[in-house]
Amino acid sequence: MENNLNTSEIKAYCNTFCEKLTFSHFSHQPVITGKEILELSEIRQINLFVIRHLLAEWRKEASKIKSPYFNYEAPEVKDALKEFMNILSRQIAIREDDFFPLLQNATYDTILLIFSPYDYYMHLIHDPDKEELSLQELKRTAKYVKINSNLLQALIEKVEATGNQRISKEDAGHLLNEVFQNIQASPEDVDGYMTKFSTIEPLSETILYGTTADTYDDKQQVQQEEHFDEPTPIDHEEGNGESNNDAFQTLNDHHSSSQKPSIAEIHQRQKITSIRKHISINQRFMFINTLFEGDEESFNRTIDYLESCENKRSATSFLASEYPHWNEESEEVEEFMELLLKRLS
Repeated sequence: MENNLNTSEIKAYCNTFCEKLTFSHFSHQPVITGKEILELSEIRQINLFVIRHLLAEWRKEASKIKSPYFNYEAPEVKDALKEFMNILSRQIAIREDDFFPLLQNATYDTILLIFSPYDYYMHLIHDPDKEELSLQELKRTAKYVKINSNLLQALIEKVEATGNQRISKEDAGHLLNEVFQNIQASPEDVDGYMTKFSTIEPLSETILYGTTADTYDDKQQVQQEEHFDEPTPIDHEEGNGESNNDAFQTLNDHHSSSQKPSIAEIHQRQKITSIRKHISINQRFMFINTLFEGDEESFNRTIDYLESCENKRSATSFLASEYPHWNEESEEVEEFMELLLKRLS
């Protein structure tokens, strides 16, 4: 299943790519903020992986402040820590030397995920810093994976089916092999990503595989024959001229499609009683900075109003009126509407 990636060349490529990308920002800014991270690269997966790595390091640092003399499981303490993390998430400011390794790791992971998803998920499973694979960590990672994400969802379902919250790396590897053997359809097309990478630093099949173009074509044919599900493509372009109400209604229809859902999707679509209580820290960060342009007051006011809505029509009409510039096909709007529809289903 592996594509025998040219690891040394890819790492060298990532270094050059990241040097150019960081220069484009830090040549005129001393730090990079959370909002700027989400907009740094045209390849959105890179930006999301930076946030993932950042929050992972943040959790490690946060765990170091715990003292054996205090009860960190007390509800008041947990609420205070959560609020503290929410406040910090709105104050991200990273200098170039600290940001560069985060961007390098994110770029390398993105290349693996696009050009050899099997390699990416195997690397995820065999993280040297962890002794076992955690179901919670897999679900946390899934929030940031937007390319070939169906593979991770299938792996999560298989881990859930074992009834365990943690499994060994060996068992997880066997489950991943089953995923690749059983999922049917093609991986995401790589040509568009080759072009996007190359706008910053030329990327070729020789860099990726250390082979000629002919051999690369053969590898692409083999990869196509592996047949795994292609995720629903997400277009980041602006709206297509529909009215705002129609746009939000189209999104509503998309989430209410008659396609048979997977086990994970069934759980994801279960009704919730509160939007606010089901917004994760990373979602809150993403919504405020991207959908509400950093305006926390506007975010809170909108959530309060939506919590009071009694049906989908009134909620979507409000959003179409107040935020006509939202791109209904963006990941942020998709996730926001997913929560709204769970609340009003």
